[in-house]
Amino acid sequence: MGEPLQRVFVPSVTEEEGGTLGLGCFSSEETAWQVLRAFLKKSEQMLLQACSVVVWDVDIVGEDAMTVLSSMECKDCPVCGRRTFWIDVDNFSALCHGTACSAWIEENTVDPEIIDCGWPTIRFLKQNKSIEEAVESLFKLGDRLKSAGEERMDQTSAEQMLEDDTD
Repeated sequence: MGEPLQRVFVPSVTEEEGGTLGLGCFSSEETAWQVLRAFLKKSEQMLLQACSVVVWDVDIVGEDAMTVLSSMECKDCPVCGRRTFWIDVDNFSALCHGTACSAWIEENTVDPEIIDCGWPTIRFLKQNKSIEEAVESLFKLGDRLKSAGEERMDQTSAEQMLEDDTD
């Protein structure tokens, strides 16, 4: 038979009412993350508050058996407005899992004093001095998109919006 399992990875989500849904128990961290990300893409269909990936060491008694790899909170996306913006509270990053949005915030890989944010749809990228400033930049972008109306924006208009925001 194979080598006995030493660790299992458990992704879960917490509903606004407080109930927790386990999404499975997996032998690899990669599979646990894939399952969680696939679930988060549908998160706007439920009232979710948080999610996590926890690793459990097998045959260990007590608190030492569990390690929280990641905890995320769900907020309304500053760009699309849907409740699909997942914020990693430990690593200062956020990503909207909403369909066709993908707004994001993360620490700059070169300078940890800089917080990057963006919206891939129009190649919007902005560097900020704080997380609050990054969130505000995305809210401003979302407000401008909403004020542009419901009609589909052409490439020229999207590029103009991007240029206006960098001024």
